[in-house]
Amino acid sequence: MSADEARAFLKENPSDSYQLLDVRQPKEYELEHLPGAILIPVKELMSRINELDPAKPTLVYCAIGGRSKAAAQMLQGSNFSEVYNISGGIKAWNGFKAKGPESLGMEFFTSGEYKDAFTMAYTMEEGLQQLYLAFAEKCDSPAEKDLLLRLASFEDKHKAKLIADFKPSEADIPRVDKQSNIMEGGFSREAILNHFQQHLYDQQDILFLAMMLETQAQDLYSRIASKSPDQHSREMFVHLAEEEKMHLGFIANELDKLLSARGKQD
Repeated sequence: MSADEARAFLKENPSDSYQLLDVRQPKEYELEHLPGAILIPVKELMSRINELDPAKPTLVYCAIGGRSKAAAQMLQGSNFSEVYNISGGIKAWNGFKAKGPESLGMEFFTSGEYKDAFTMAYTMEEGLQQLYLAFAEKCDSPAEKDLLLRLASFEDKHKAKLIADFKPSEADIPRVDKQSNIMEGGFSREAILNHFQQHLYDQQDILFLAMMLETQAQDLYSRIASKSPDQHSREMFVHLAEEEKMHLGFIANELDKLLSARGKQD
């Protein structure tokens, strides 16, 4: 399977209907990986094969394709029904990539700071919305301000969907501190604000930042879903990962339109 075919497959299928397997080493994964990928180094694959579902389509990748080819053969020999080796590996991948170790952001899920998964998810959505709004307040250009406000409005839709479909009947809607430092993707809101506020000069910069944040969010939600102990939490985080996937599609389209318009002006 080519990288383009794999990207189309991931876009067209729900994230809980397949497995994306990274068979590189942890340090390679930390530098960059595909959002939602399960990390099992090839040398550990046979001893950890019970962590995978043999009934689901499994897409395997490494750096350039050698290790993933060997891993795909192992899976096929272990009666996995549908296995695809992504040829060219991550080097050939022309799409969204996440960064950081497997544990990035997982502390919010395991620390016990939030009374339930719904409260944590709602707080993370609110955190990203407040970041976009904070950037908008500091922005002088009407076009850039409007783009940031549109990005913030997506989080309203995410929160409304969370409340409608996943709020426990006995739970209240969380009252989130507007200065909360937790946000989608496991990032520190304050750190992101301090680092990027001097660099958001135009719409392209804003879209690049949004792409990074939403890619990390999709990756984190996918990892949390795989670790969730109950079906309700798992479904909620799978849903959030799918929402981020759609949001990334919007951002990519906006970037394409922007770059196309600039190309015509040149």
